[in-house]
Amino acid sequence: MVDINLTWDLFVIVFFAVVIAYSFIIGRNKTLKVIVSTYIAILAADGVGNLINHFFIGEDPLIRAFEVSDQAISLILLKIIIFVLVLVLIVMKGSFEIHIEQTKSTAMNMILNLTYGILSAGLIVSTILIYVSGFSLFDGSGMVMSSAMQAIYEQSYMVRSILDNGNVFFALPAITFVIASFMGEEI
Repeated sequence: MVDINLTWDLFVIVFFAVVIAYSFIIGRNKTLKVIVSTYIAILAADGVGNLINHFFIGEDPLIRAFEVSDQAISLILLKIIIFVLVLVLIVMKGSFEIHIEQTKSTAMNMILNLTYGILSAGLIVSTILIYVSGFSLFDGSGMVMSSAMQAIYEQSYMVRSILDNGNVFFALPAITFVIASFMGEEI
């Protein structure tokens, strides 16, 4: 009998595997739509979350709509909810499509699908981990990690790597788009 310990590393690996498998199911064009939609959702979640925090939740809100005991947790949950909601809405109902011609090589199509699946998974996972950590992509300052997140950060090699290299996960899909466009792929 194999003893499997549930760890954050295992969670990250499974999440990557699910997103990559999903990318193969929906194909390269839809995976690229997911990546573009993820960028839009990141901007919406961070911007709208920070505005709501400033006006409704923050230390001295202009409008007292929410009485919250822990503003950091409220902001984290708010950003994650906005991120997921906007991502799903744009992917499902967004009025744009991406059309890339398939290459003649089946192996190259598989490699490109795998690459875009990994980039999509990395972007989504890194964004959620950045939000859970209490950091903001806009203002550059972060909140101090909670003790629970600090423990996860110290215990999990993958979580630590993703958080430490969040900028790479954020930039790599865009860099890949640029390189692909120079190689003749239209995006």
